[in-house]
Amino acid sequence: MSQSRRTLNTLIRLGRALREPESPDHEPPLRAAGQAASALVTPALQGAAGRLRAGAQGLRDQVQARADGHLERVITERRAGGATDPDTLAALTRRRAAREARAAQARARAGLLAQAQGPEQRQVLTLVAAVTPWAGGEPGELRYTILLDRLAPGGDPAREMAVHRALWTLAERRVLAVSPHGVISAVAVDAAPPVGALALPPA
Repeated sequence: MSQSRRTLNTLIRLGRALREPESPDHEPPLRAAGQAASALVTPALQGAAGRLRAGAQGLRDQVQARADGHLERVITERRAGGATDPDTLAALTRRRAAREARAAQARARAGLLAQAQGPEQRQVLTLVAAVTPWAGGEPGELRYTILLDRLAPGGDPAREMAVHRALWTLAERRVLAVSPHGVISAVAVDAAPPVGALALPPA
């Protein structure tokens, strides 16, 4: 059964449970249905949001690249006519460097996500990339507990184990490092893994 079909079936069961009269006998199934729906829907929504953000950033980069190209043409034409403004040339150099840095970050992010084997690993890497500056993310800190809260809402044991297994596998492959304090970080391809990289908190 496909992921979307399982999600739909879970939502249908949740809707039926919500329509039934409240009673002690109905509380456990309702709670279980809510946890199952949250475990399926939340990661899917996070993945969709990540794709939308990446698409928006791609559009911004395209617009910036066109603007940079236009600026380069203008400066080249002026230089051909004998005009050599040091400030303008410095601005062009900075814009070129910034564009190349963004392109390098995009390649690094794509390379990081390409190391995922399965949806859980991709979800983990997507969250890690969001706080990894060299992969185009904002400077930040991602802890193991926060990762579980986002990818296994409701504390579903099966979902938590799937996330833990994905994280452990990525750490064993030296794709990610986890500090003794539970801070998760991406390991650059040309960087050696830090000591204690496999010191994952207990499941």
